[in-house]
Amino acid sequence: MTTTDVLIVGAGPTGLTLANLLARGGVDFRIVDQKAGPVAESRALVVHAKTLELFDRLGLAARAVAAGRRVGAVSLVSGGRSAGKLSFFEAGRDDRTPYPFALIFDQSQTERLLLGGLEEHGGRVEWGTELLSLTHDAAGARAGLRDADGGEATISARWVVGADGAHSPVRQALGLSFAGETYEQTAFLADVDLEWELPFNQGYVELTPDGFLLFLPMGDDGGYRVVGTLPARMSQKERPTAAQVQEILDQSSTLGARIGVVRWTSLYRTHHRMTERFRVGRVFLAGDAAHIHSPAGGQGMNTGIGDAYNLGWKLVLVAGGRAEESLLDAYEAERMPFARAILSGSDRGFHLVDTTDPVSQRIKFVGVPFLFNLASRAALRGRAFWLVSQLWTTYRDSPAVAESGPVGRLPRAGDRAPFGHLEAGGDAGRSTFDLLSGTDHHLLFFEGLRPDPTRAEATWEEIVQLVEGYRAPVDPHRIAAGNARLHERYGADVPSLFLIRPDGHIAYRGDAADIIDLKLYLDRWFVRSAVRPLVEEAPLERLVG
Repeated sequence: MTTTDVLIVGAGPTGLTLANLLARGGVDFRIVDQKAGPVAESRALVVHAKTLELFDRLGLAARAVAAGRRVGAVSLVSGGRSAGKLSFFEAGRDDRTPYPFALIFDQSQTERLLLGGLEEHGGRVEWGTELLSLTHDAAGARAGLRDADGGEATISARWVVGADGAHSPVRQALGLSFAGETYEQTAFLADVDLEWELPFNQGYVELTPDGFLLFLPMGDDGGYRVVGTLPARMSQKERPTAAQVQEILDQSSTLGARIGVVRWTSLYRTHHRMTERFRVGRVFLAGDAAHIHSPAGGQGMNTGIGDAYNLGWKLVLVAGGRAEESLLDAYEAERMPFARAILSGSDRGFHLVDTTDPVSQRIKFVGVPFLFNLASRAALRGRAFWLVSQLWTTYRDSPAVAESGPVGRLPRAGDRAPFGHLEAGGDAGRSTFDLLSGTDHHLLFFEGLRPDPTRAEATWEEIVQLVEGYRAPVDPHRIAAGNARLHERYGADVPSLFLIRPDGHIAYRGDAADIIDLKLYLDRWFVRSAVRPLVEEAPLERLVG
């Protein structure tokens, strides 16, 4: 029997994201997948801004953006006429994210990107390796595996993560249900070259009597992903041919698209399902093994990557003896509500555009254009982009976040740390994401808009001394009073502290005048180093969280 800290079952985008974090954190792990290698088909197509921000912390975002295609707008077509246009680039002009667009970067590209990052840190995937059995108890888990040559072995792991897809053997071994339903309509997708007169730098959604058609540009050579509802007259089990896809476009679309080269076609039934637990003892579920969604908004792959990142940084700290094991409880507490919200939102959106019921169709052809035009207005464009791109993600109800001092100001503990640029000091011109790079915690000390220089210097010295007393790496940064816009964005009129987690969310927000509350938070979750911080003790009840 061989041993490891973490066994990852499944090497899709979710499993590979987790493996990247563990490799960078020096955790002993193995990652196995029954497939012979990464997928060759495009499959999932869109990487959203929140995911790119996570990739940025792994040093991979720039590579993805360089290889992908930015889609800055989506137009809606209904009844042969334009029914509105939502511009993502315009929505992102308020400097809230460095990635104000949806990136066409398909699943095969994403897996190759993550594989490259993993290999750069000494990791590798054991392809062609099947999970035969899984048992677990309070001490750990044991997994029976069969490798590509037919050899069988047992692995003892402290934790197991099932990132093995919708038919997850890990989930089945846990005896968990996968409640939900399958949509009645069959969908098709086709990666093709299209000839038409429409601009190539945006996507198109067309409402049709059969449901909908979605056109997304791929690459720079006229390639498109076409997704739509398969007409009832074409009920079939085989992949549609180029002629059949053209027939659908001729009979259902008003855009005059002609198909050239066909790269790939597929049929699929859309599901929305979710398991009742994301963790059972020392076994976790992530990505499609825990939840699957309708294709509305391109949320599935992005949500799985978010799961992996959320769990990964926690495992790095706990496996390395730098954080209390109770930190792992926050994974399920944070990601289950998020996945449930995504499931509900994408389900409503898919039902709205895919309906073929005559009464519902009348609502669709009136209601969808109305809502789309509403979202396209300047006042709401940013909000629409915020929702689709998952930048709204928050963990305010997590047991692992806390705040002290005045509660209710934005951003709150659990929210995504706001993006912005420094205007003064030695870091002028840099962004907050430059400061918060990497996979460690960061502590932002805002001096306040009218600081007492003597007190600010003393507080800074206390902060540096405090964070050095814990095994979990915490990088402190001082935000000078001259950075007024950044103070405003963080709601930090007075001296304030923000502890930022490796996933870019605020773990702790508090008043810098009372550093004891920060110490209480750190003591609750992090393991102290040999050098204890020389800060006075205080009752645990002082901390709100």
